[in-house]
Parts: sequence; C-alpha cells; structure tokens
Amino acid sequence: MTIDRVSGAFLFLLGLFVAWEDRVLPLGTHGRPGPGYFPLLLSTLLGILGLLLCLRGRSSRLLRSVRWEEAGHAGAILACSFLATFGIERLGYRITMILILGFLFGVVERLKLWQVFALTIGLSLGSFWVFDSLLRVILPRGGFGF
Repeated sequence: MTIDRVSGAFLFLLGLFVAWEDRVLPLGTHGRPGPGYFPLLLSTLLGILGLLLCLRGRSSRLLRSVRWEEAGHAGAILACSFLATFGIERLGYRITMILILGFLFGVVERLKLWQVFALTIGLSLGSFWVFDSLLRVILPRGGFGF
C-alpha cells in the first residue's frame, strides 16, 4: 500500500461518512439550499477526490517507508483537539484556549516562559474579544463564567 492510496481511501470513507450523516438534514433546492446542501456537496467532492487519489496513487512511496519523526507533535495536537472538543462547554472558551496554547507553546515548542505567557494570554483573550465583542459570535463561557 502506498501513502496516496491509504490517504485517498481514508478521504473517500470520510466523504461517505459525512454524506451518510447528512441524510437527516433537509437539502432544499439549488435556489434555496437547506442546511444539508453544502455538507453533502463538500462530502461528495471529498469522496470523488479521495477516490481519484486512491486510484492514481501507485507511484507514491510505500506506507511502511514513512518515518514517523513528528508523531509526538501530531499526538499532542490530537490530544489538544480532544480537549477542545470535550472541554470547551464545561471550561469555557478562554480557559480551554489558555490550557491548549500554554501546553503547545510551553511543553511542545519549549518557548521561553515570557513568550508562552504573552502568546497564550494574548491569543486566547484576544481571539475571544474579536469573536465575542466585534463579530458577536456566542462563545461558551463555561461553568466558571470565564
């Protein structure tokens, strides 16, 4: 198995999964698309491109030849994604982002403490201000009200 064939098969299956989950949303029409219109359109496009990648992927490198040097970084980002997914409602946007950015900048990237503090506080509180105050996007406050 080559890298492109594995990636293409994964993207094809992801497109099928999203299309299957989209079946409960109304599609609407081309003139007045419903909430399921664009997810179905994008999942169909993803499935077609994944299938093309899978079919044309014979010239790429073999999967077993790939070295996983950045597996630690990928695992850290995946763990932060799980924290964001399952913790943002309970902890709130600001606390979740402070935890995630502090971990990524401090532990994974090993920046200096003042850089970690400045980037973490600036990005988490700054992005909250932009989305909540300027763009009026309702972000979760969490159980602590922060």
